[in-house]
Amino acid sequence: MTQIRNFKFPILVFGLFLYFSILNAEETKPQTTESPILAKSPFPTSLKFGAFVDTFYSHNRNHPLSKERQYTTQAVRNDEFNINLGFVDAKWQEEKIRGRLAFQFGTSVNTNYAAEANKDVSSNQNSVKHIQEAYVGFKLAKDTWVDGGIYFGHIGHESWISSDNWNYTRALALDYVPYYSSGVRLTTKFTDKFQFQFHVMNGWQNITDQNKDKSLGSQFKFFLAPNFTITANQFVGNEAPDYERKQTRLYNNTILEWKALDWLSFAVSGDVGAQKAKESFQYEPWWKEINPTLGIYTNRESGVYNQWYHGTFWTSFRYEDLYRLSFRMERFYDPKQVMATTYTRNGFMTNGYTVTFDLLHWNPGMIRFEMIQRESMDPVFETDKNKHTRVERLFVVAASVRY
Repeated sequence: MTQIRNFKFPILVFGLFLYFSILNAEETKPQTTESPILAKSPFPTSLKFGAFVDTFYSHNRNHPLSKERQYTTQAVRNDEFNINLGFVDAKWQEEKIRGRLAFQFGTSVNTNYAAEANKDVSSNQNSVKHIQEAYVGFKLAKDTWVDGGIYFGHIGHESWISSDNWNYTRALALDYVPYYSSGVRLTTKFTDKFQFQFHVMNGWQNITDQNKDKSLGSQFKFFLAPNFTITANQFVGNEAPDYERKQTRLYNNTILEWKALDWLSFAVSGDVGAQKAKESFQYEPWWKEINPTLGIYTNRESGVYNQWYHGTFWTSFRYEDLYRLSFRMERFYDPKQVMATTYTRNGFMTNGYTVTFDLLHWNPGMIRFEMIQRESMDPVFETDKNKHTRVERLFVVAASVRY
C-alpha cells in the first residue's frame, strides 16, 4: 500500500501541473476583436464650420451725449463694451458646387442694415439683417463660377471682418460702399494674372429692393507681379425708390496693393462717385398769379450729376507673427452730401488719421489698440454740450478670435 501511495503522488502533481499550464495558456491567448464599422458621414468632406467674435471698447474724447457715433458703422458705440460682429458659418467647396451660409449679430450689423425696408411683410430689415452670406455656386467651366444669393460686396480694400484688415475701424471710403450685395455674380479667370467678375444686384447694399431696376457691377483684377496687384471695381444703378425719378449712381474704385517685403506692405485706393441730382427748384413767381395754390419755386428735373471722392493710403509693418503696426491716411470729399448728410455749408469734407497696434501672439486670436483722429471742414462731430466740433478723437481696444 505504501508503494501504491508513493506512485499516485507523482501522478497527482503531474496532473495539477498540466491542468494549470493549459489554463494559463488559454488566459494568455490573444483576444481577437472585430473592428467597428464606421458610419459614412452624410456631409461632403469639404464642409467646414467656423465662428468669429469681435469685441471692442471705444472712448470718444468729445464725450458726446449720444452713445452712437455718426458717419460710421464700426466701433459705433461710445464709451461702451460691446460686440462689433459675431457670426457662425458653414462653407463647402466641391469640384462643381460651392456655397456659404453665415448668420451674424452685433452693432455693425444693426447699423449696416438700417437702410433696409422695414414695412414689407415678406422681406424686411428684421428678416434679413442676420444673414451675412447665403449663396450657392455652380461651376460652368474651368475657372468659371456663377454664384447666386447674398454675398459680400466686391468694392473696397477692407473687409467687414476686422481680423482681415490692417486697421480695426474702417476707412470712410469703406463705410460708404456696400458691405454686402444680393444678386448673381459671374467669376472667371482668364489667365493666372487676370481675373474678372460681373454682378447683377438688387442695388447698392440692399436685399429688399426699393425699385424695379437692377444694378450692375464688375471687377477687373490684375496680378502684375507676385507682390503687386491692381483691382478696379465698378457699379452702376438707379438708387431712387419707384415714387421718385431715376437717380443713376456711377462709381469706380481702384486699388493698388504692394507687398514690398515680408514685413512691409502698402496699399492705396482712389474712389470717385457720381449720382444724378434728385431735383432742382427754379424761381418762377408768375405761376402764383395763374394758380394761387402754387409756390414761387417750381420743381424741375435736373440733368446735373453730383460727385464725391475718396482717397486712402495704408501701410503695415509686421514683426514675425508677434506684432503689427499699421497706419492709414484718408480724405473724404462729399460737398453735395450725396452719401453723408451734414446739413452744413461745405458738406462732409473730412481727413482721417489712424494708428493701429496688433498683438498676434494668440493666433487665431488678436488684441488690437487703435487711435483715430478725424478733422472736417465744418463742425459735424457731436460734443458733450450738444454742440458740434470739427475734430473727433477716438481710442479703441478690441479683441477677436476666428475659428
